[in-house]
Amino acid sequence: MIRIKKVLLSSTAYAMALATGVVAVPMLAPVASAQDYTTGAISGTVTTPSGEPVAGASVTMVSQSQGFTRELTTGANGVFRATLLPQGDYTVMITAPGYSDMSDTVRITVGGQSNYSFQAMPAGSSDVITVTGTAVQQLQFQQTTSGLNMDVGEMLATMPIGRNIESLVQLTPTVVQGDGAFETVGGGGASPAIGGGSAAENAFYINGLNITNFDTYLGAATVPFDFYQTVEVKNGGYPAEFGRATGGVVNAVTKSGTNEFMFAVHGNWAPGDLASNSPDTYLERNELADGNSWDVTVEAGGALIPDRLFAYGLYQFRDTQSDTASIADGAVHLDESDSPFFGFKLDGYVTDDHHLEFTYFDTTRETTRSDLAFDGVDMVGGPIGGEVYENGGASYVAKYTGNITDFFTLSAAYGVSEDRNSTVALDPDTPYIVDQRSGTAVRVGPQTSASNDLNETRREFYRIDGDFFFNVMGEHHLRVGYDNEQLSLAHVSARTGGADWRAYTVSASTEAIYGLPAGSEIIRSTIARFGGSVEGENESFYIQDSWDVSDRLNLQIGLRNDRFVLHNLVGETPVDLDNNWGPRFGFNYDIFGDGTTRLFGSFGRYYIPPALNMSYRGADYYVREYHELLSLDTTAGTFVLGDTRTDANSGITALGASACPGGAISPAGDVACIVYGAGIQEPAISKTSLGLEATNEDEFSIGIEHQVDDLWTLGLRATWRVLDNVSEDVSIDAALVAYCDENGIAGCADTWYGDHQYVIMNPGEGIDVWTRGALPGDSDISLIHLTAEQLNIPVAEREYAALELSFSREFDGVWGLRGSYVWSTSIGNYEGTVLSDNGQTDAGTTILYDHAGLTDNTYGFLPNHRRHALKLWGSYQLTEDVLLGANFAVTSPRQFGCRGVHPTDSAAAAYGASSWYCQGVASRRGSEFEAEWETRLDMSARYTVPNAQFGNLVLRADVFNLLNSSAAVDFNENGDTGAGTPNPNYQSPTRYQAPRSVRIGFDWAF
Repeated sequence: MIRIKKVLLSSTAYAMALATGVVAVPMLAPVASAQDYTTGAISGTVTTPSGEPVAGASVTMVSQSQGFTRELTTGANGVFRATLLPQGDYTVMITAPGYSDMSDTVRITVGGQSNYSFQAMPAGSSDVITVTGTAVQQLQFQQTTSGLNMDVGEMLATMPIGRNIESLVQLTPTVVQGDGAFETVGGGGASPAIGGGSAAENAFYINGLNITNFDTYLGAATVPFDFYQTVEVKNGGYPAEFGRATGGVVNAVTKSGTNEFMFAVHGNWAPGDLASNSPDTYLERNELADGNSWDVTVEAGGALIPDRLFAYGLYQFRDTQSDTASIADGAVHLDESDSPFFGFKLDGYVTDDHHLEFTYFDTTRETTRSDLAFDGVDMVGGPIGGEVYENGGASYVAKYTGNITDFFTLSAAYGVSEDRNSTVALDPDTPYIVDQRSGTAVRVGPQTSASNDLNETRREFYRIDGDFFFNVMGEHHLRVGYDNEQLSLAHVSARTGGADWRAYTVSASTEAIYGLPAGSEIIRSTIARFGGSVEGENESFYIQDSWDVSDRLNLQIGLRNDRFVLHNLVGETPVDLDNNWGPRFGFNYDIFGDGTTRLFGSFGRYYIPPALNMSYRGADYYVREYHELLSLDTTAGTFVLGDTRTDANSGITALGASACPGGAISPAGDVACIVYGAGIQEPAISKTSLGLEATNEDEFSIGIEHQVDDLWTLGLRATWRVLDNVSEDVSIDAALVAYCDENGIAGCADTWYGDHQYVIMNPGEGIDVWTRGALPGDSDISLIHLTAEQLNIPVAEREYAALELSFSREFDGVWGLRGSYVWSTSIGNYEGTVLSDNGQTDAGTTILYDHAGLTDNTYGFLPNHRRHALKLWGSYQLTEDVLLGANFAVTSPRQFGCRGVHPTDSAAAAYGASSWYCQGVASRRGSEFEAEWETRLDMSARYTVPNAQFGNLVLRADVFNLLNSSAAVDFNENGDTGAGTPNPNYQSPTRYQAPRSVRIGFDWAF
C-alpha cells in the first residue's frame, strides 16, 4: 500500500497547523468559490506528476466532525469542487483508474475557499504521493475580500485577547478604536471604525442573522465569546452578496455539535486588586476606580443521531462590578450586572446533500447603576439615585442548504433578532434639577438621570440564495440572491419626574425680560417627550459571477441593488430610497503561474441604510415654563415657586395664563407655557427632498500577495475610499427665508426661524422640497426649489487612503507570528453618520448640518484619522506544557482642533461651543494639537496540566497593557465655554488608554 506523506514535516506540526486553520503550502489550480455567511468551499485539481489533468477521478469528502459525505467527480481539467460546506476538517479520498488511491485531511473555512492540488501516482509506483494545498484566506484567487478570518477558540488558547468581538476586530488592518462616547454600559468595548468609516458604519452577522443595531448602527448584540467558532472581518473588497455597510462587515459563526460528545467548563476572573488605574482627569477621579468580574461558562455538544442530528448548547453565569468617580456628575457610579446568557444550535442532515440549522440565543442583561454623592475628592453622603441599563434580547435563525444538482445549490434562511438599549432611573418619578444661580451649573437633589429612555428593536428577515456552475468561455460560479428585513423600533424618551428644572439668577441685562430686579432667582422647567414606534424595511437582490477566464486570471463581476424605507410615527413614508445600484468588480492574476503570487484589485460601491433613529423624532412634545423661585433645598431637591415669568431665550415679554397643551401641569398649577413642540407629527411630504440619494461611498484597491514558503506569506495592499453621497438632516429655515426674499414673499421669517423645518437631503446640492406649512399668501404647502447658494451647505467630503503591509508566519509547533503595518490618512468635513466631536449617536441626524455656520472650518483630519498603526501578535511553545502569547500594538495620535461659539451665525452660536471657532478666530478641524502615541503590550501564559485524571485542564493568565502605558487618547477640544468665554479645560485629557489589568482563567474539557 502506497505511503502518503504530508507536506508538513510532522504529524504534530500538521495538527497544530490545522488547529489554527492553516496548511501553508502552494496552491496550483484556482477555480470559482462560494461566498456565504456560514459556509465555505473547496476546490481541488488532480494531476499526474507531469502536470496533466486526471479526468473522471472519484472524490469522496467526509466530514470528520459530523460524518456526512459528498461524492464528486473531476472534470476534463481535473478539477472538482464542493460548495456551501460547514466549516471544519474533512477527509478527502481520491480514486482513479490506473492510479493509486490517495487520502488526506483538509480544512474548510467560512466565507472563503480552500484550494488544493493532488498528484496522482501511477498504480504500483513506490514513490511518495505529495498532497499540496492551502486552507487559509491567503492566495485565494477567487475573491478579492481583505481582512481576517479567525478561529476564536484558537485565539483564546494562544494569545491575550479581550473576551468581546470588538477585541478581535481590532486585530484587523485599517481598524481603529472609535470614540469612547460610543461604548455601551454593560456591553463590549468601543465600537470599531473600519476602513476610514465612522464607528456606526459596520454590519455584524452571526450564522447569517444580521444583529447590527439599526437604531444607531453602533455595534451589535453582545454574544459571549465561547459561543463563537470563527469571526471573519471584511475590511474591503467584499462581493455583491455583502452590503448595508460603508465601513466593514463582521461575520461570525457559532459552534456546532459533532459526532464526538464534548463537555467543557470555562472560568474567568478579572480581580480589581490586580488592576492599575488611569491618571485623573478634570472629569473623573480615576484613582478611585475599581472593578471585579467573573464568569463561568458551561458548554456541551454531541450527536442526537450519529451522522444526522447534532446539538450544541452553552450557558454562561456572569457577574461584573465596577466603580467610577465622576467629578462632572458629582457622583460615584457603582455598576453591577449578573445576567446569564444562554444559546444553542441544532444541525440536521436529511441526506448528505440537505442540511438544516437552527440557532437560538438570548443576550438579555441588566446593569444597575447606584450613585453616591461625591464632591470631587471623597464620597460625601449616601445614595442619590441611579439607573438601570437594559440591553439585549432573544434572537433565532433557521437555515436550509441543499445541493440540488451537480451544477445548482440552494440556501434559504429566516430569523428574528431582538435587542434593547434602555435606560431607566431607579426613581423615575423624581425630577432632575440643576442649580445655575452661582454661574456654574451644578446638579442638586437626589436625581442623577434627566430622562427615562425606553428603546427596543426587532428585525425579521428572510433570504434565498442560489449557486449555478457552468462553462462558457471559462468556468463560472454564478451566485444570485434576495433578502428582506422588516425593522421595528419602539423608542420613547421622557423627562424623569415629568420635567427637569434649572435655577438661574436674574442679571441686569434680563431684568426687563423677567420683570424682576437683578439678583432675583428664577427656575425653568422643561417638559419633553420624544418618540414612539416606527418601522422600516431593507431589501436587496444581487448577482455575482466568479469567472475563471484562464488558469491564471479570475474575474469577479457583481451588481447589488438596495432599497431602504423608513416610516414615521404615524405610519407615513418620508424616506423611500430605491435603485441603489452597487457595482462590484475584481480580478486575481497568478503572476508566475505557480499559485504562489497573486496580483489583485477591486472596485466596489457600498451603501448604508438610514438609521431608524432618523424617524424617532418628528412629533416632539417640548414645553418650557419659567417661574419665580422662592426657595430651593439643594440637598432634598425640593423648591417653592412664585409667579410665572417670561422666557428669556425666546424674547417673549407677555404670555398670559393658560394650561399647558397635552394636560401637562406644573407643580404651580395652571401656568403660561411656551410650546416648541406640540407632539404633532410633521408631515412626511416635507421631511425629505425630492430625488434624495442614500449614503454611499466608492472603494478602489489593488494589492499583491506572495507565499514565500510553507510558513511565510507577505501582502501589500493600497486602498482608496471616497464618499459619493450623504443623506443628512439640514435646517432649511434660513434658505427658505432667502427664497421668500428673492421672490417678494413677505412674512416667512415669522414661521421659519431657528429650527422650524429640517429636511433630509444630500448636502451641497440644490433641492426641491415641500414646505412645512403654507407660505404667506398661499392656502396650502408649496413645492419650492432652494439653490445650493441659498442653503449654503458644503458638499460632504471624506477621503480615506491606506497602504497596508501584512505578513503571516504560521505556527509550526514552536512559534507563530502575524501582523500588519498601515499608513493611512482620513480627511474631509464629514466623519460619518455619528459625531465624535460631541459624542452624538443620532445616526444621520447629527448637528453637523443643522446650520451653515456649524459647517465652517470642518475640513481637516477626521476623528478616526491615525497616520500609523502597527499590530503584531503570536505565540511561542516554551515547553511541552507551557505556551506563551503576546499582542503588541502602536497607534499614532488623533488630531484635535478648537471648537467654540460662532462669531457671526446666530443660529450656530445658539448651539454653544459647537463651531470651529475659538474666541471668534477660525480653527480648522484637527489643526491645533494631537493626542499621545498609544502603545500596548499584552502577554499571556497557558499551562496544560499533564496527565490530568479527569479531562484536559488548561490554566490561563493574561496581562493586558503589561507596561501600564497611560497615553492620553481623548481631549477637550472646546476652546470656548457655551457662554463664549475661554474654556480653562481646553486641551485637558478626558480619557486615557485602558490601564493594566489581569485575567485569570481555566478551560476544563472532557
